[in-house]
Amino acid sequence: MKQGVVIKNMNGYFYVQTPSGDVHECKVRGRLKKERYSLLVGDTVNITEDGWIDSIEERRNSLRRPAIANIDQVIVVVAAREPDIHPLLLDRLLVMIHHSHIPPILVINKYDLHTEDTVKLKSIYEKIGYTVLCTSTYTGEGIDELRHVLHGKISAFAGPSGVGKSSLLNAVDPNFAFQTGAVSDKIKRGRHTTRHASLYSLDESSFIMDTPGFSALEHTGMTIEELVHTFPEFGDHDRGCKFSPCSHSHEPICSVKDALANGQISEQRYQSYLTIKSELEDQRRR
Repeated sequence: MKQGVVIKNMNGYFYVQTPSGDVHECKVRGRLKKERYSLLVGDTVNITEDGWIDSIEERRNSLRRPAIANIDQVIVVVAAREPDIHPLLLDRLLVMIHHSHIPPILVINKYDLHTEDTVKLKSIYEKIGYTVLCTSTYTGEGIDELRHVLHGKISAFAGPSGVGKSSLLNAVDPNFAFQTGAVSDKIKRGRHTTRHASLYSLDESSFIMDTPGFSALEHTGMTIEELVHTFPEFGDHDRGCKFSPCSHSHEPICSVKDALANGQISEQRYQSYLTIKSELEDQRRR
């Protein structure tokens, strides 16, 4: 029996890399299928000599979309332009990552095309405490810094299609040779050039996951109190709220709303919170 990590799932086969660097094409034991245990890229598994996945080790964490497991950090990539940054979509992704207890790092790619709005958005997330990297595969800005952030970690790359995730990974290490796709001139959105979540070795201690782009995110099962905790800036201002827990929406004497009025909390972020909160409430009423 050997132990390894699932690096790719394609057409019913799971590709498992062992510590020696060998990759084995494997199938899942029938009893695991009966248990309806969904095997994910990033799972640590035990395999037989004849290529069967016999058991799965306990996960440290996992995400539903992208469907991956055992991640040290998520590199959330957006583009300064083409496609423009969609703050609500970005905040939805950050909520999902926080809820999974995985540290996010924000990368603003195509920064050579940045505008004043890009700089303002960068400032919003830096003020909250996020690590924000500005990169450009055209000028080379931020590539060394990104390479340093990836070292010694299992990192998942996520973000809308067309923002340049594959191009960034090519810039970090040309040996990856990810397929890159042009952004449609008509809709200014990228084609999905990455179709399957895959785990790649950067060096002996660093792995990256390239994952399919997303267009929608679900937060099924999350409570409002859990949602509040996925907005880190609220925690700096919620001690003066009259009610506990406080949803920071309709309650009187809410210190988070006071911080919003004083400019200490971003209006854009607060509106994202209210939108996601409303979506969760709609889900509970169905």
